Amino acid sequence: MQELFQVAVHPLNLVYTVLMMLVVLYWLSVVLGAIDISAFDFDFDADLDADVDVDADFSVGGLFASALHFFHFDRVPFMLIMSLVVLSAWSMTVLTNHYWGNYSAAYGLALAAPILLIAFLLAKILSYPLIPLFARMNTAAAPVEYVGMQCRVKLPPYGKNFGQGGVYHDGDELLVNIKSTHSLKAGEETVIIGRTEDKRYWLVEPLDGS
Repeated sequence: MQELFQVAVHPLNLVYTVLMMLVVLYWLSVVLGAIDISAFDFDFDADLDADVDVDADFSVGGLFASALHFFHFDRVPFMLIMSLVVLSAWSMTVLTNHYWGNYSAAYGLALAAPILLIAFLLAKILSYPLIPLFARMNTAAAPVEYVGMQCRVKLPPYGKNFGQGGVYHDGDELLVNIKSTHSLKAGEETVIIGRTEDKRYWLVEPLDGS
């Protein structure tokens, strides 16, 4: 352990060691609830969308967007990817410098870029299994935009009384409270056209518009 500490604090390894300590502090803060895991995530604008075609767009923004997508920054939390990058880079730096026994500044600078590139590629590989997990979490957390969706009446609304309808979203049937100026029957297909002023109910009308 003492030998590892001495290698870790060597000037050639110190930068990654400090970054590794910051990563550990960050995850301790997440565990203790002081910081949210998505606190440092990007807001991906339309021009940084995952579908950017680099062949058609040689702008800096297009290349940057493609790089973010390639390394999964648009699908996995930013700090999780960076934690994997720092962990990989720190491990490779410490191990190569120790076992190769070369601690010259020129040697360190020569390996800096290759190690960083390999660290990003390792982070990309290690984050692959996490993509479906965060996709499900993001879908569950995202508010559903019901306007324009088809709704099957479960409990018909009468006058000022609200009813209930079922809306299918991502394979699940979601129950919503509905109101309508039309006379509706149970099982009738409707379309959601908006919300009431108090935002408590969804306004529906018959699917055929009658």
